[in-house]
Amino acid sequence: MKTEYISSTEFIKGAKESPLAKSECSDCVVRAIASAAEMDYDSAHQFVKEKFKRKNRKGTYGFGVTMNLMSKNGEKINGKSIEIITEEYSTMLYYVMVKGVKTLRSTTTSSFIKRYPKGTYVVTVNRHAFTIKDGVVIGNIEDGKKMKKHIQGVWKIG
Repeated sequence: MKTEYISSTEFIKGAKESPLAKSECSDCVVRAIASAAEMDYDSAHQFVKEKFKRKNRKGTYGFGVTMNLMSKNGEKINGKSIEIITEEYSTMLYYVMVKGVKTLRSTTTSSFIKRYPKGTYVVTVNRHAFTIKDGVVIGNIEDGKKMKKHIQGVWKIG
């Protein structure tokens, strides 16, 4: 079964036309926030710059910790609530039986979509973030192809 994928540039309002979006790099958190909270690119960029102290053309550091704090403080993104799905510093782990032995496994993008088919989620994998909305991956082309990446953090938006 092939997972549906939408390019964040196609999905996010104003991303194609924005001079700011065209000049940016390492902006996966901006794109994840914009697509999950239904914001235009420039508004999401400003939000991430202010809330996460992101510098232009640089990555977003401390994203997970800040998202958890925002959730615990009842803060919203574009009027949408934030619910922690993973706890701080904990990857999404689960047990499976392999040949009669209980084995610990990491949740992958593919298994996450099966477990959470409905809803809007901001997902982090190693040094990267994207959105999963009702089972559809919204991000760059690799996010839609590499379904075995181990998920490190998830927040439900809305």
